[in-house]
Amino acid sequence: MSSLLRPVGHLPASVYWFRRALLLVVLVALVFVLVRVLGGGGSDPKNSAASGPDPSTTPTAVPTSAGKTSTSGKTTKTSEPTKPPETPKDVKCTGSDVTVEVLPATRNLPAGGAMNLVVQLSAVRDECRAEVDPSELSLTITSGEDQIWTTEHCEKVIPRATLVLAKGKQSPSIIAWDGRRSRPGCLPGQLKAKPGTYVVKATYDGRDSAPQAFTIV
Repeated sequence: MSSLLRPVGHLPASVYWFRRALLLVVLVALVFVLVRVLGGGGSDPKNSAASGPDPSTTPTAVPTSAGKTSTSGKTTKTSEPTKPPETPKDVKCTGSDVTVEVLPATRNLPAGGAMNLVVQLSAVRDECRAEVDPSELSLTITSGEDQIWTTEHCEKVIPRATLVLAKGKQSPSIIAWDGRRSRPGCLPGQLKAKPGTYVVKATYDGRDSAPQAFTIV
C-alpha cells in the first residue's frame, strides 16, 4: 500500500504521479469510447421509422368504375365503347317513308307495241333502303273497270334491286310492258291491248302513285 502512495524509484515522485494520472485519463477515455460504440453507435429504430414515409400521408390506389386507378387518389374516368349508330341508309323503307310516281315512256303507243314504264321512288324524310321486288312493288294497267295487265301475273318483269332513297332525289326502276293482256302465270300469246285510253298505277308497300293515262292508237 505504501508503494502506491509513495512511488519507489530513482526518478522524482512527481514524475511517477504524472504517469499514473496520464494512464488513468487514457483508461477513462477508452471506457467512454467503448460505451458510446456499444451502447449508442447503432441507429435508433424509432428515428429510422420516423424518417421513412408516413403511412397516413401515402396516397393509396382508388379503384374506378372504368377499371383504372390513380396513385394521386383521384378517380380517372375512361370512355366505354359505344355501339355505332345505325345509319339512315340501313333503315328499310316502308310505304309511309316513300313517294311513288309512275310514268309511261310515251303517251301515245301504237297498237301491239311494247312500252317501258318508269317507277320513281323518293324518301319522304330521311334516307332509307328500298327493296325493289315483287313483294314490295306492283304495277297495274286498266281500261275503265277492265284490268288489262299487272305485275302480280308477271313478277319477273320487275328488276330486283336495292335503292338508297333520299328526300328530293328520285330513284327510278324500269318495267317493260309487252302491250298485251296478262293472266296468272304470265302465259305467252295473250291478246294485244286494243286502241283506247289506259291508266297505269304503281304501288310500293301499300303506297299508291297517282294514276297516269296514255293512249293506244
